[in-house]
Amino acid sequence: MFGNIYLNEQDQFVKHKLHIKYYARYLDDSIIIVRTKQEAKTALTEITRFLENNLKLNLNKKTQIFKGKQGVNFCGYKINEYRIKLRDKGKRKLKKKVKKLTNKIYNGEVTSKDARMYLAGHMGYIKYANVKNLMEKLFYIE
Repeated sequence: MFGNIYLNEQDQFVKHKLHIKYYARYLDDSIIIVRTKQEAKTALTEITRFLENNLKLNLNKKTQIFKGKQGVNFCGYKINEYRIKLRDKGKRKLKKKVKKLTNKIYNGEVTSKDARMYLAGHMGYIKYANVKNLMEKLFYIE
């Protein structure tokens, strides 16, 4: 909660002073999408300066500029200029949970209704990504 309040200053700066249309932040992770590499460099310089001078914060070593085709990891997704995919780590975790729940249902430890309720949050999370093949594989959907 404190991070959201504190970093609201950054949000306002990026949106209203730099006029960056495509900006998102979750906790302390943020991404901006701009047209050119030069725009990205300029924005990064301005944001770095703002954070140091106004919020007494420094960006970490992970801060990078990526090409749109290359994509970027953000909030468990791999986002590029064409689609949003789940990161491989997230897919592995989901597959593992589904397998574990399937075994629990088979052994009578949980009901399929309980398993469905447990997976509801995961399903809400993955619905924003391109996961048609994953869904077919996990849930035998035609």
